[in-house]
Amino acid sequence: MAGYESPQAAYLAFLDTFNARDADGWAGVNHWPHARISAAAPDSTAHWRPPTRIFTDADQYLAAPLWDELEASGWARSESAPPQIVQSSDLKAHIDGGWTRYDADGKPMASNRVVYVATRTDEGWGLQAQLKTDSFVDGRDYSATEAEVVSAVESTLELLGARKIDAYAEALDYPFTLVGPPGVVIQIASAPEMATAMRNVGDDRLDVAPGSVRIANCGESGANVTFRVEREGESQEALALVGLRDGVWRMLAISGI
Repeated sequence: MAGYESPQAAYLAFLDTFNARDADGWAGVNHWPHARISAAAPDSTAHWRPPTRIFTDADQYLAAPLWDELEASGWARSESAPPQIVQSSDLKAHIDGGWTRYDADGKPMASNRVVYVATRTDEGWGLQAQLKTDSFVDGRDYSATEAEVVSAVESTLELLGARKIDAYAEALDYPFTLVGPPGVVIQIASAPEMATAMRNVGDDRLDVAPGSVRIANCGESGANVTFRVEREGESQEALALVGLRDGVWRMLAISGI
């Protein structure tokens, strides 16, 4: 298990080890299970888009080497975007970050914006999940898209606040990923399963703080947003990965703080 002194240290080690072609070190930045969730459109041909999946351990994570494919495309190194912690607790942090890939001449090849979910165990901090927009182009204005995303998420959360749990569950995209406390990542296969799970743990009685939805990062067909919910007067922060599916913005994953 990873054991870094801070969320930022784990985040920066992710690409430091990747650039060094250090497979064990790269996998060692993670906590397990580790989720890699992509908001890219299902028909996307973005060459940097890895499949959406949950890895149970380092062996599974490293089963499909990436360096040969990247080097064949002309890639030489990647550079991390400066990390910004947008939500945090003693055991968990949501890091607004990402990367830019460069060729051997230092020319940018592709960029991405990602929220990295860092968690702390007894050993220290590591990365539990990557919530990837996988549709970001550096320098492009996404303000109109951001407004659409905020409006869509607010509408979805209004269903939750109105106790319309079945309608809320139907508004999500499946399989849906929940990133919980350290070491907990759950995938839910369908809306009925989601509605049942929410009722079982009392999430059918959540109130949504009005006006709390904020953009963390955004691309053409994916975004990460922060928001707040309340349970019996106690506030909880959360973050959602949102993707454009058949013209509708839907939440794909949630991580609570």
